[in-house]
Amino acid sequence: MNAEPEQEDWLAQEHARRTDPRTSKAAARNMQRHSKALLALLFGELKRHGPMTQTELALRTRLRPDQVWRRLSDLKNKKMIVDSGETRPGDSGRPQIVWKVA
Repeated sequence: MNAEPEQEDWLAQEHARRTDPRTSKAAARNMQRHSKALLALLFGELKRHGPMTQTELALRTRLRPDQVWRRLSDLKNKKMIVDSGETRPGDSGRPQIVWKVA
């Protein structure tokens, strides 16, 4: 049996709860391809350019900070990135985690 479909569905599963209505589950599945592209983009940037904060990644990729934050959470949950132990100030001056490839 091929494990591929189950692997490809992990994003949809993580972003839709069992109790969500059918429409929410369908939306999560539809976002899956777009989310995977963002995951690949952010992971690639961290791999090529080294550790960065959410704000630094948003500036580098021209994505909104909320788009980056969502996908960083996914990458962290999949153990693809980790907290480097460092922080840097974000736009507001508050410290942000510096993320690195695991």
